[in-house]
Amino acid sequence: MLDQRWTGLIERLGGCPLPLANTVQNPEMYLEALGIDGLVMTGGNDIATLADATDGASERDKFEAAAYAYCTEKGIPVLGVCRGAQMINQLSGGRMERMPNHVAQRHAIIWSDVLPSSWHCPPAVNSYHVWAIPADGLAPRLTAAAWASDRSVEAFYSTDAAVTGIIWHPEREDALSSEALAFLARALGLDDNQFNAERPE
Repeated sequence: MLDQRWTGLIERLGGCPLPLANTVQNPEMYLEALGIDGLVMTGGNDIATLADATDGASERDKFEAAAYAYCTEKGIPVLGVCRGAQMINQLSGGRMERMPNHVAQRHAIIWSDVLPSSWHCPPAVNSYHVWAIPADGLAPRLTAAAWASDRSVEAFYSTDAAVTGIIWHPEREDALSSEALAFLARALGLDDNQFNAERPE
């Protein structure tokens, strides 16, 4: 389920992409040995515990839960993308709903008036998901940053951990602005200064 386009994007952000094996016996020992500096929880199959999940993978859910707990405990940045953001919400006590009109299309985004200064706020994003976070389904310790027109949550962040969630797929965009790249780099704890030269004066 890992999109190969993540490799090029992580390298462009200045990181070293490392796919993780989700069937290891001891995830904490595994992640400690690898010495990861950031975690991307990517898109893909349904979360197995959701009602009517069609292609769940419980071993992936179990590993991602352990990896998320490990990273938040160690202060390692986590970026959740689409399914990854949904998983963060589930693990944090939120809930999901099936929602129409979110598959294979672009739609406008409504942004919060109060955001951390590092956020990049595109007016519209791609959309490839069936499950969504309803307005009242975001976990209590997460703060909404953006919504779709149906009020489903499209982006969020944590105020007490280095955690960012976006429901769209940056790896599927043909081109990303320097602001978008800098945002992703910051979300993963990478150096965003390399993108300053790309920004127009």
